[in-house]
Amino acid sequence: MPWKENNTVDLRFQFVLDSFQIGVNFTQLCAQYGISTKCGYKWKERFIKEGREGLFDKKKTPKNSPAKIAEETILEIIKIKNHRKFWGAKKILDTYKKTFPHRKAPNRSTIERILKKAGLQDSKRKRRSHNSGQRISMPEKATRPNHVWTVDFKGWWYTPDREKVNPLTVRDDFSKYILSIKTLKKGDIASVKAEFIRLFSIYGLPDVIRSDNGPPFASMQSLWGLTKLSVWWLSLGIKLDRIQPGKPYQNGAHERMHRDMARELQHEIVGNLTLFQNLFDKWRIDFNRNRPHEALNMNTPEQIYVKSERLFDPHAELLIAYPFGFKKRQVNNRGYINWNGHLIMVGNPFNGYNVGIKKDIDSVSIWFGNNKLGSIDQNLFLINPDSNSYKVHKPRKVTKKYYPSPDA
Repeated sequence: MPWKENNTVDLRFQFVLDSFQIGVNFTQLCAQYGISTKCGYKWKERFIKEGREGLFDKKKTPKNSPAKIAEETILEIIKIKNHRKFWGAKKILDTYKKTFPHRKAPNRSTIERILKKAGLQDSKRKRRSHNSGQRISMPEKATRPNHVWTVDFKGWWYTPDREKVNPLTVRDDFSKYILSIKTLKKGDIASVKAEFIRLFSIYGLPDVIRSDNGPPFASMQSLWGLTKLSVWWLSLGIKLDRIQPGKPYQNGAHERMHRDMARELQHEIVGNLTLFQNLFDKWRIDFNRNRPHEALNMNTPEQIYVKSERLFDPHAELLIAYPFGFKKRQVNNRGYINWNGHLIMVGNPFNGYNVGIKKDIDSVSIWFGNNKLGSIDQNLFLINPDSNSYKVHKPRKVTKKYYPSPDA
């Protein structure tokens, strides 16, 4: 008689009652009910100890499991998550290991399961795939600190006091180190240049600065889209790298940092500009010092970043030297140079700087430092941009670099 029926407990109860009858053969009784003798004794003993309740199936969950997570571990993980609301499981695991180095840490999937059960796991959106077309730029993949700096504006809004907040953000692409989050009353060239003078004085000069194509970094109205700010960068020997218009994802790491700012600070920002700046400074220090990054082998930006060996000389920007064979011409306050008795328009961004003119066999080229701006049309006395000056963009190849372990 099989016991896999709805009245299993009733059958077990009937079996036990029959087993107490005088003269019953226990082995035959078990065979009659379709169970083994061992199983029969089990139900009889349970009934004697617990009564009818003992005939119900027991839970098969082991009392002790070596894989079971201690309650204090779960509480500490949730505590870290509540303090770092927008961190994922990997960053939380790294922080747990550093905070409790003598405890056995759970694995990443366990932390994800704990957060999911606690309703603290963020759902990830699928990223769209994009095709990166060709553009005029000088793309380089950062391979060391200060190789590439990225710059952008977070986007402006008004304080309750109707003050305009327009934070400028600058970061080192290799180490993820945030160099500046500066609330500017104006996003003009003078304000941005003043902040970069401060940064260059502290950290030195980068090799490349990557920006978008909007003001004050670029202008569609001038030669090569240069502004007085970007010309100043070129005068210091800094290369320019611009993302493709309308495609901010090409500066994705910087945009990700902006999203982190928005998520973690948007409900915290109150008061005037001074309070805004204090909050930004505090968040930047915490980001650089305490936030591990998977791209850095879970190191923090502060552990990777070092200052540049290229020192900033504020008096060298206008003193551009050219090698033998070049003729120097100074750009006047209207953006022109004089060449062979003719005025040639270079552009207002170059006002006060020297450009170099090199006469070849069949052409005359014009240079700004190491950057070839183009060639001079001998008939129209205009500058024809040279497409070889800025290489055609190719999609950047992402290559993983080795970083030392935090415990090394």
